[in-house]
Formats: sequence, C-alpha cells, structure tokens
Amino acid sequence: MSAKVILRIIQFGFFIIISGLFYLQIIEGDFYYTRAKRNYIKIIPQEAERGIIFDREGRRLAFDKAMFNIAVIPYQVRKEKEKLLKEIAQFLNIDEKILFRNFRRNWQGPFLPDNILINIGKKKALKIKGKFKDKVVINISPLRFYPYPYAFSHLLGYVKRKELLSPLKKYGYSLQERVGVRGIEKFYDEYLRGESGTKVVEVDVKGKIVGLSKKIAPKKGKDIYLTVDARIQKIAYQILKGKKGAIILMNPNSGEILALVSSPSFNLNNFVQGKKVEKILKDKRFPLINRALFCFAPGSIFKPIVALAGLEEKVITSSTVFECKGEFKIGDRRFLCWNKHGRQNVIDAIKNSCNVYFYNLGLRLGVDRISRWAKIFRLDKPTRIDLPYEKKCIVPSRSWKLRYKGKRWWTGDTLNFSIGQGYLEITPLEAIVAISAFANGGYIVRPHLLKKVEGVNLNFQKKKLPVAKENLEIVKKGLIEAVKSGTAHLLGKLNLKIAGKTGTAQNPHGVPHGWFVGFFPYDRPRYSICVFLENGGSSFNAVVVTYKFLEELKKEGLISYEE
Repeated sequence: MSAKVILRIIQFGFFIIISGLFYLQIIEGDFYYTRAKRNYIKIIPQEAERGIIFDREGRRLAFDKAMFNIAVIPYQVRKEKEKLLKEIAQFLNIDEKILFRNFRRNWQGPFLPDNILINIGKKKALKIKGKFKDKVVINISPLRFYPYPYAFSHLLGYVKRKELLSPLKKYGYSLQERVGVRGIEKFYDEYLRGESGTKVVEVDVKGKIVGLSKKIAPKKGKDIYLTVDARIQKIAYQILKGKKGAIILMNPNSGEILALVSSPSFNLNNFVQGKKVEKILKDKRFPLINRALFCFAPGSIFKPIVALAGLEEKVITSSTVFECKGEFKIGDRRFLCWNKHGRQNVIDAIKNSCNVYFYNLGLRLGVDRISRWAKIFRLDKPTRIDLPYEKKCIVPSRSWKLRYKGKRWWTGDTLNFSIGQGYLEITPLEAIVAISAFANGGYIVRPHLLKKVEGVNLNFQKKKLPVAKENLEIVKKGLIEAVKSGTAHLLGKLNLKIAGKTGTAQNPHGVPHGWFVGFFPYDRPRYSICVFLENGGSSFNAVVVTYKFLEELKKEGLISYEE
C-alpha cells in the first residue's frame, strides 16, 4: 500500500472524529450540558426474594408476598416535605405524626424511596398515587407471610429488617435487609436470604429515571423442606391451646421432628409488621419462650434411665425386689411415695412409678453413677437440634453442688436425684430423645427439622449407647406395662400399642409440672412423643392431653398403626 493511500485513510479517520466532536459539542452541546448539570446517578438496591419454607408434604409455611407502600424520594421533596406529608395525611384522614415518624424511621438515603405508608394494599396505593402523581412513589417490597402464624411461631421464628454491612454504605446509604430472628428463619438464614441486587440509574432533578446504567438482578434464596407435617402441628397447637407447655412428635429411629409446639404462642405476622409487639413482650405467661427447648425438672420420666443404670451397673437384676410401704426413712427424714405398692421388681416399679423402689436403687448406685448415666444419655448437653437458643440444662453431681451451691452432697440429694427431682433439669426435647433410645435399640438420635434443601447433603448421625439389649428390653417391658395397666393406662384405650412413662415434677416455684413420654407401636416403633405441661398439676393431666392429641391424629388418619 502506497504512502499516499495511508495518508488519505488517516485524514478520513480524523474527519470522522472531528465530525463527531462537532456534533456532540456544537449541535447537541446544550442537551448534554444540561443533562450533565441537572442529572445524577442513583443506586437503587433490589431486595432478594426470600426462600420458601415447606412442610414435608410441600405445604407452604413461610413465603414472600407483595407489600404495597407509599414512599417519597427525600431529595426530590426536600423543599416541600412538610407540606406534602400534611396534605397526604389530610387526604387519608390520619394523624400526620404517623407519616413524619415513618419518614424518619425508614430513611435510608437521599435518593432511595422512603416509605411513609406501609402495607396499605394495592387499591389504596393506586388511589394515593392518582392524587399526588409524581410526588409519591408506589414502592413494592416483599413481606414475609406465615399462613399458620400461631401454630408455628416457635418453630419457624420470623424475620425483621436489620442494617447490614454493605459497600453502598460509603455513599451514604443505610441499607436494611431482612434477616431471620428466631427459629428456622434464623438457623437457616444463610440458605433462605438470597443475594440482593442493584440498579444504577440516571435520574433528573425531579427524581425521574431517564436512563439505566447497570443492573445486577437479585438472586432468590433457597427453598427448604422441613420434616414437620403442618396438619399434625396444627392439631398439637389446638390441643395445647390455653395451656403452658409443649408437645413433640418425632420419629425415634431417624430423629425427624413431625411436630414441635410450644404454648402459649404468638402471631408471627404481627411481629413481622411490628403490631402488638409490646403486648407480647409484657405478657407474664412469657409466650416468646420455646418451652420445648427450656429446662424443667423431669420427675419420674427420669426413672427409666436410673433403672437401666442399675441393670448395667449390676446393682439390681430384673428379679430384685424392694418393699414399698409408702415411705422411705433416712434418719428422722421421711421420703414419700404416692402409694403403698408392696413388693416391687424393676418392671413393677416403672409400671407403678414407685418412688420407694428408686430410692433404694438410687442408694445402691450412688450420685456419681446416676450422674454418669444421665450424661451418657447426653442430658448435660443440648441435643443440637437445628433451632437457635436451645438451653443447656443441669445434671448435678457432688462437684457441681459444691461449686454452684457452696454445699456438700447429702444422701437426701441422691434420693431426690433418683426420682428426677432436686437439682436435675432437662428439656422436653431431651426427654423425647432419651425415651426414643428405648424404642430404637439404644441409640441417641439427633433431632432435626430440615428434610431437604437444594445442593446440600444432610447427615444427622446417631450415637449407640453402651448398653446390653436385654437390659433395654427389661426397661421397655416396664414402659409397656405402664400403659397397659399402670400410671398411663388411659392411653391403652387408643389401641396404638403405646409404651411410656408418666412424671409429676415438684416445682419450688408453684404448681407441679406434668409429663408423659413414650413411643408406639412398641413392637415396631415409628413415633415417639413428649407432652409437657408447665404447672400442669400432675402427670394425669399430661396423659389426658396425650390421649386427646393421639386420638385426633388417629381419627384424621395422620399416624400409621396396626390394631
């Protein structure tokens, strides 16, 4: 190619560049000058949709729905904010203080929508938009919704907005995202939350979008499936309603929780929207406490563990007999039984919940061995269920009492310990895990609520107890007899082949607690159950609640059984 041709190509290129500059600076110069002077860049966060929570059958337990809000752009209304908010309040016939308070509370940045009316419905939002035109914005945001707000309150938990660290904070934005506060929403927040997106737009001085520079779409959180059955959960809630306590139904072989209800309850949807929160916080029944994960004296439901300890330590056999005359004397102190049972072996003692038998057994074992076997059943550790705030309870010992009470251990402490009284405390969840070991052949399962989540391999392991099968069977016979003709005989009428243990736990702070723990069918266990009534008065009341609950499940065909 000749030098002359190359020169002409270069000259043509310069002509194109100069023509472009002439067009931009001379012909369109005023347009771009005005746009550069009057427009600005606005970063709009795009909130991610939270993952859906399903029950084991695919029923929605928590999901997002559209919430219609009325917002203003602070920068856009900076000169007429007071006048505008007063006009809107007058138009709606509401107190203007509400709008000013919401403006302050929801401010996130000068160019971000500031919600002054929240969750007002689509129809009302359109009416306000039609009246005030471009001065207001219909700001649609996701609202977490719970179709069973009371039955699942402690299990699911709820979400609330919380300021999070964000790279946009350096630009003056106070960004808030929804995070899980309690229950499953908190424990699996990392899966459910998703990833927020952003839109970078160019807007004019009126706040109108005139161009889109960049968009990063939000990424929806993962859906998760739980082990619970919403139908069983609702029935448990209805049966327990009006009482203080907990009901848990679990698969004793896998640890899958089918229902977990604590009462009294509270409305999850109210908490999400900030309604009646103060009333709940001041409620003296403490509805926010998940009683399934809270520590209480177990009473006689601890006796199967003591019985197994006695058999394993060889201080008794299945034929060892103690005489019950209704009381047991140590020096000048009398320790009572609830009845005069006469001669009792270990199976009789479990069946009749004989205190005197276990006083004698407790003395043979001693505090150290009772404490050790309670720890073998992991009663001194949380179960590691996939819920936050599980309590660590008390398994007493000589050293524990000296350290925390400043006193030595007495024989009377051992007697109380042997019947689940005194300093011992466990949670209803620990109680159902412990009784399940007699159903599944001696395994401590890990109770759990998560059944399935995309891309995650679940592995909830169980631990084998160091016990002989024949000793488990001896205790199991006592649990079967307790329902056939013992302290829980009412449950025999259900024909579900239930094995279990009752418990009345003395409470130094008031009325005794009532317990029932068990499993069924006892020949091929598929379900284990714990019913706990705080200040329930006696174990009989817990048995009545158990009966009503299982009767309803049987009636609705929600449990499989063989007559």
